[in-house]
Amino acid sequence: MRKIAWPALILVFVAGLVYLYFNSSKTLMSSNAGKITEKEYYDDVKKSSAGQQEFANMAINKVLNAKYGNQVSKADSDKAFETQKAQYGSQFNEVLAQNNMTADEFKTQLRNKMVMSAAIKDNYKITQKQVDDAYADYQPDTTISLITAKDSDSAQSAIDDLGAGSSWSSVYKKYNTGTDKDSGKDGQLPAFDSTSTSVDSQVQKAAAQMSVGATSDSPVQGANGKYYVIKLDKVASKPSESKVESRLKDKIASDFMNNSKNSDAIQKIIGGILRKADISIKDNDLKNALSGYLTSGVSSSSSKK
Repeated sequence: MRKIAWPALILVFVAGLVYLYFNSSKTLMSSNAGKITEKEYYDDVKKSSAGQQEFANMAINKVLNAKYGNQVSKADSDKAFETQKAQYGSQFNEVLAQNNMTADEFKTQLRNKMVMSAAIKDNYKITQKQVDDAYADYQPDTTISLITAKDSDSAQSAIDDLGAGSSWSSVYKKYNTGTDKDSGKDGQLPAFDSTSTSVDSQVQKAAAQMSVGATSDSPVQGANGKYYVIKLDKVASKPSESKVESRLKDKIASDFMNNSKNSDAIQKIIGGILRKADISIKDNDLKNALSGYLTSGVSSSSSKK
């Protein structure tokens, strides 16, 4: 089963769980053994570990979006979504189904991840040395065209056809598994730089080693397990560090967030943001769902004050 290649998020999203407040006796199931009502279902779900985690996720996303949502534009989240979708090709809907998600849910989770990255960036102290080191490795805006192949053999066949003189356009239409073969773009992705979190890391690495106009000399296996053929269309000049400092900090914050070794530190950051939001949980069954966050980073002496 192919899973969506999310980076290692600290929060675990419960895919497919629709968490609603049921307060009626509407019957969800009936049998000769009895029935299950909406209220019974709600009462059971909210007490489960999955229900507790989903409630925590909802509360965290609500607070973070209120404070940092304006830092993630619709254009940015749409671009990230379309870029990731293109890399899954014709298997995108299959991948969604395997992960019990709709395209809208995938887009929402992607945006929530971007908002969380903005929150981490605002609360994680980034040193100038980190920025300088990130700039030293920085790759400027890069434009590539991408064939998402069925498998390694298909990717190699595409490479062989290109080597035999076939045009990129004809090879793309023959081997790409995506649904946009008639878009006229021949697989060209929006420009990205090395701070991108939506373009597969192995695709970025391979493109950084190519010359403009060149195509892959061997199949590129992405971190998501898919096989690609790349054509490097354009590379912009490297801008000054000051012009990309904000993006570099975004990438540093994202890398920090996606490192499982930082889970405690991230929990403290989220806890601090939640405490400032003056959260009050009205349901006794859910009152401890956020306790791990709300008490994180609070010393016993400060909690007594």
